[in-house]
Amino acid sequence: MRKYLSMIYFIIVCVVLTSCSMVDSMPENINSSEASPLEVLEAAGSIDTATGALDQVSEASKESDADNNAERVNHMTEREFSFDASKDFKYTGNDKILEVITSQMVTEANKYFGGQGAVEIPTPYVVKIDDTDVSDVKVYGNFYIYGYELYGTIFHMKNGGAFPGCYHLKKDGDEYTYIRHEIAEDGSNNYESLLKICGGDEELTKAVFNVANEEDDATRIKYVKMYRDANNLRISGIKDYGWPVILFDDISNAVFGYNFYRAYFDEFRQEDSLNDFVERLENLKKKYMTSECIADVDKRTEEVGADMVINAQDVTDEMLDTLEATDLGQGIVLISYEAGREEPTKIELTLKKMGGAVKIVSMK
Repeated sequence: MRKYLSMIYFIIVCVVLTSCSMVDSMPENINSSEASPLEVLEAAGSIDTATGALDQVSEASKESDADNNAERVNHMTEREFSFDASKDFKYTGNDKILEVITSQMVTEANKYFGGQGAVEIPTPYVVKIDDTDVSDVKVYGNFYIYGYELYGTIFHMKNGGAFPGCYHLKKDGDEYTYIRHEIAEDGSNNYESLLKICGGDEELTKAVFNVANEEDDATRIKYVKMYRDANNLRISGIKDYGWPVILFDDISNAVFGYNFYRAYFDEFRQEDSLNDFVERLENLKKKYMTSECIADVDKRTEEVGADMVINAQDVTDEMLDTLEATDLGQGIVLISYEAGREEPTKIELTLKKMGGAVKIVSMK
């Protein structure tokens, strides 16, 4: 509380010196347990009444109990959710074989990709385990590595590779230790070298090559979530270069709303050709919105001549910097940002789970 009081005193002094009539928005921490200076000043109505805001601090703190349950994601997200990439991935599941293999994969990945500022997440796609010889347990599969950097709440892939082959382990009771591993050669000899590793078994060789495609992104997401949960991070999806974001099914409503608007803003600012620009926006709307909601928004856009998703004709740096999403409960997310007007633009999104995905069913 002492920190907030100091901030408010500082704002008032600046106002007296500059005779400004408005105050720039100040960043809030997510799930803040106390009222921010911005909330107090907004309650005051204008800078002329800000001197009385100090008396409202204790009252605002009492009334903030309800807000404590509402998650807020704002423009500070990218910095607040930065993470220490030097924290290596550690397997937290119950599979002893995967525990040993992922540990070795991290060691190898740090040799290949270390120093690039990304965290290396192992993603082993296991096809077959041959444990007939406990002194040489053979684990066949395609052993992927993905290096990620965190931007906002999205893990962006920075590096990575596929390493099909076989890991050799030694079993002692319920425990396993790493012996060695064989990885297929790169280039034209890739298939032949993997076939040799698989003992000439063509069916197994083909299965190793195809396993990642068959399992889609489920395995990859599982290991990212494992890292996220072990390090108490807010990661809501993954993104490969040139591909749309893959959102997780357990993200919060506030993060969902923030991600949609951040992605929409970014696409809006990348207008390089009209056709491609329109197509990208339409694809983004289809990903996040129901067809009924899209039709309603498009109709209003045509009527007013401004994009009604953002309620403006263009996206500015100010809009990006002040973007904020607040979960109001009952599937309602409040989007707020500055758009060069006296009052912030505020848009209510109504979200609903549609099958296995969350969609925006209305926007006003």
